[in-house]
Amino acid sequence: MNNEQTLEKMRHMRLVAMAQLHRQQTKDHHHSQLTHDEYLALLIDHEWQDRQDKKVQRFIKQANFR
Repeated sequence: MNNEQTLEKMRHMRLVAMAQLHRQQTKDHHHSQLTHDEYLALLIDHEWQDRQDKKVQRFIKQANFR
């Protein structure tokens, strides 16, 4: 499986932030300095943080602050 197929599957699974970071890491070759476990943890942490940020933004918008 090539990298583009992996990125497309990530997008279909709604792992958009993870796909963006993976694309950036492979382009810049930063992932080669990490172990597989560290790289996977980096991707998952990035996706988690992105979802948490979007959740907070959604709650703020729903609160209708002045």
